[in-house]
Amino acid sequence: MKRVIVAASALLVLSACAVPHQRSSLPVEKAAARTSEVDQVFDRYRTVRNAAIKLLDPKPLSTIESEAVLDIDSGSFEVSQRLAQKQKQDAAAVDVTKVLTPEFSKYPLWFLAVVRDRARGVNRVQVFERAAAADPWLLVASPETVAETSLPELRTNGSKVLTVKPGNRTGMRMSAQEAATEYAKALGDASAPEADGIVNDSFIRQMRSAAAANGGLQGVTFSQAWSAEDVKFVVRTSDGGALAFVTLLRDDTYTVQKGLTVTWPQGTPQQAFLSQGISGSGTLKYKHQVLLHIPGGNGKPRAIGQYGGVVGAVTQ
Repeated sequence: MKRVIVAASALLVLSACAVPHQRSSLPVEKAAARTSEVDQVFDRYRTVRNAAIKLLDPKPLSTIESEAVLDIDSGSFEVSQRLAQKQKQDAAAVDVTKVLTPEFSKYPLWFLAVVRDRARGVNRVQVFERAAAADPWLLVASPETVAETSLPELRTNGSKVLTVKPGNRTGMRMSAQEAATEYAKALGDASAPEADGIVNDSFIRQMRSAAAANGGLQGVTFSQAWSAEDVKFVVRTSDGGALAFVTLLRDDTYTVQKGLTVTWPQGTPQQAFLSQGISGSGTLKYKHQVLLHIPGGNGKPRAIGQYGGVVGAVTQ
């Protein structure tokens, strides 16, 4: 049987951070973490994550992560398990450069932290959420930007960062939810009308390049589908726009001619999920967390950071 080898690079595993909680009777607006607490927060996170790495078991991560971050990191651990590879423990120096909290009158609470990883030369822009007083703080978003990328200035009211409802388009050409939906459509089809309203940023170019390479495989019909989840976390920028944390779902589907098998190089995440390759039809499922800047006025949305990976696979 003829085999078609698909070149693929290993996904970057991102160390994440989360906040432990103390049960408290303080008013809601006083319950968010303070900057002075953050060093202890990261120490606790590393203890939990390194324990998970030592066990090669993602279960402890569910005590400090949730939503897409947990899915992406669990996928990374599954890759390591299937390939019998150990992940590197998190010991690099990190600097928490910013902690911003919106004003709340009820749960859930959440706050934003910007973390500089000097060893890797990246910044992680993270959101931590606490759903109820009895619940722990969990990391729910963690897109990363290169160190040279400057975040847009955020609008604040005193010490509180201002939030924007996902469906609110005031001051912008589109709301955060509309921007997420149109961004997904632009990723899926460069000729779609929505693509004209989105900046052709580096993430879009990277994804289109990978899709084009897969589409050029002999004897293989390749398709890629994108969709956006409901947006939850949006903050106002000083230019009148917004910074939105967007989760995108990506399905890469391969339909292979009879007599062929698509495989990936040993040690890649794709090979870990599809060790026997694809004969017939199969889909690799990904999640990407994108940090989307929607400028004020008539500016076009663009991604300034992302974090993602393989989260599953289906074959037929």
